[in-house]
Amino acid sequence: MHGELPMRARKQLKNNKNRPRENPATAAKATDDAVDAFMAGWARERPDLNFRHLATLGRIIRLAAHLHERMDKWLEPYGISWEMFDLLASLRRSGPKAGMRPTDLYQVCILSSGATTNRINRAEKRNYVVRRSDPDDGRAIRIALTGSGRAVSDRALMAHHAHMQQISDVLTPKEQEQLAGLLRKLMVAVEPPRA
Repeated sequence: MHGELPMRARKQLKNNKNRPRENPATAAKATDDAVDAFMAGWARERPDLNFRHLATLGRIIRLAAHLHERMDKWLEPYGISWEMFDLLASLRRSGPKAGMRPTDLYQVCILSSGATTNRINRAEKRNYVVRRSDPDDGRAIRIALTGSGRAVSDRALMAHHAHMQQISDVLTPKEQEQLAGLLRKLMVAVEPPRA
């Protein structure tokens, strides 16, 4: 039989015979992701603990990290990072009012007050935002988009929307609706109530 096979095929057959067979119970499936590997490792190393939470929360954390990396890449042509876009988009979403108070911004951007101030300062240096006195409280200030801040926000939003839609379209509309409901349930459990 081997005489009829080309040399390359005979070598491949020999290599396959010498290769240890994988245990089907532990072999990775094509649909496995990094979290499946983590869970298998923990099940092996710490069988006394249930790491089921990794199946959901572990994937949320990893998905967020991957999305931040991708968002920085697709926002780069607009000269902004995800962090800057988050600030500009929050202001843009707030509507045509006189801007937002810094305390409101750090709540929607999930930042400390110091990190929010740094982000506002960077945006102000790039002429994306301006500080204005609060019409409701003369001692307070509001942060508002400038014309160039609004323009870059709108341009970046179009690309951001298209990319995010493409990623979410991996799921059917029904799956998206189900996942949104489950994620909302987790968010309500961990996020402070909205004022």
